Amino acid sequence: MKFSESWLREWVNPKLKTDELLHLLTMASLEVDSVEPAATKFTGVIVGEVLSVAKHPDAEKLSVCEVSDGRETLQVVCGASNVRAGLKVPFAKIGAILSTELKIKKAKLRGVESNGMLCSATELGLAEESDGLLELPSSAPTGEDIRQYLKLDDVLIDVDLTPNRGDCLSVAGLSREIGVLTRTEIVTPQIDSVAASIPDTLSVDLASPVDCPRYLGRIIRNINSEAQTPLWMEEKLRRSGLRTIDPVVDVTNFVLLELGHPMHAFDLARLSGGIKVRRAGQDEKIVLLDGKEVTLTPDTLVIADHEKAVAMAGIMGGKLSAVGPKTTDIFLESAFFAPHAIAGRARSYGMHTDAAHRYERGVDYNLAPVAMERATALLLGIVGGQAGPVTEAKGTLP
Repeated sequence: MKFSESWLREWVNPKLKTDELLHLLTMASLEVDSVEPAATKFTGVIVGEVLSVAKHPDAEKLSVCEVSDGRETLQVVCGASNVRAGLKVPFAKIGAILSTELKIKKAKLRGVESNGMLCSATELGLAEESDGLLELPSSAPTGEDIRQYLKLDDVLIDVDLTPNRGDCLSVAGLSREIGVLTRTEIVTPQIDSVAASIPDTLSVDLASPVDCPRYLGRIIRNINSEAQTPLWMEEKLRRSGLRTIDPVVDVTNFVLLELGHPMHAFDLARLSGGIKVRRAGQDEKIVLLDGKEVTLTPDTLVIADHEKAVAMAGIMGGKLSAVGPKTTDIFLESAFFAPHAIAGRARSYGMHTDAAHRYERGVDYNLAPVAMERATALLLGIVGGQAGPVTEAKGTLP
């Protein structure tokens, strides 16, 4: 379980230094496997605001920008395709040193003076690859140091948990453990029920009720497919070892890390009829999210619609029902799968997923509705839309 110290301290903040906290975790049998900084060393990078953008007179792919550092306006030549007026972006001023140890100097690019550099996430050492400049929220204060604004003076901690400590595979779980050990109050986010604004539901049939004792589903319509994952969520995911995919998937991953409950979202338009939780048929096939086609064995639990399997339950979703750039309506899943139904299944297909890692160790049966409400509220705040009522089907606890 990888997490950032700053995220953990949002939940529980004992009066311990970092090394003391690490020692406490190890002594509690939550062995610390690795510790690393949240960002590489760089200096002199601030929040800049692009005031105007003009074409470079002698280079088709370059732009000449007027950039404010909060005190003065500077001319900067930039080659990023997403640069535009009004954008807030990391701005490496003259004298700044980037993660590659590149020192920023005044330069001329194809005959035009450039006083600094507008930066991508890669140039700050925050990502292995990036497409264009790192776009900051419009509320980012112009002139503020980027390290301070993004709270990059943080530590990433990876704990190696024994199989019986699945309860600590989340920020919430680790916070409970630390709160008890240090007698420190835990500050949990307020999670309220989201009232339905549309009546739409999708039927759920538990054909394998012992394997899936609880299944919750909810339709959310008219989401904004062009919405972007907020930077604060991107950073929490990055510091936990997960890359940003799209806002819907990012929210489900965030809830998994925060509460410890795996979730999945389907493109509603790609589902035929209702949901059926069942064992796979003989030689039934599915193409997974990673593009790999697998032939399912009869002991594999699947999520199916009325025509086909659309996910390997508790392991990985299917490509045919995946949320994509054109998705406008989703079906959100929050389920409890019994450990016996998931344990060893992913490995039998040569796979390992964060969801299976948690389900086979056992998640909290009572977390499913909490995770549903948390994910719904986050989604409505990020991608908008209208949520239907929660459909719940209950099976039999083993």
